[in-house]
Amino acid sequence: MSVVANRYAKALLDVLYPAKAEMGREQLKRFSSALSEHGDARLVFENPTVSTEKRRELLQRIGAALSLDSPIQNFLGMLIEKNRLDLLHKVVSIYEGLLDERLGVVKARVTSALELDSKQQDQVAARLQTITGKKIRMEISIDPSLIGGLVAQVGGTIYDGSIRQQLQTFKNSLTQD
Repeated sequence: MSVVANRYAKALLDVLYPAKAEMGREQLKRFSSALSEHGDARLVFENPTVSTEKRRELLQRIGAALSLDSPIQNFLGMLIEKNRLDLLHKVVSIYEGLLDERLGVVKARVTSALELDSKQQDQVAARLQTITGKKIRMEISIDPSLIGGLVAQVGGTIYDGSIRQQLQTFKNSLTQD
């Protein structure tokens, strides 16, 4: 199924890139979120016994409510008609990865001991951008067990500036001597 989701994501990106690619990402995520929140709509879309006309009408209403552009609405309509809506979450994930790749953006998972304000987030993103030489999109989470500082994972590389790690390193150096 991943191969099929990859084909759909690549085809959509090819249609939307570059002018509407970012907008496409946001609209796909909004639609996916709406389906998650309203499981009844998903059941209607995924039920092949519901007429195609009824499914199209529902998509039109949801599309209007979410202000979806016609290429996105057409794409979603195709997924629904081909009974492939179950791939939507995977398609969105692959689409985001492909778009980031084209834009030269890498995803960084940043975990901090405390919540970071916007200025601190900008500073962390700038530092990671300097280190990697690429644009950074951060996913931020909080883990009080870090005690202080933060841990950033960019691709397969982990940058650990947490106090917990510093204490562990200090403990190891004491026990080795």
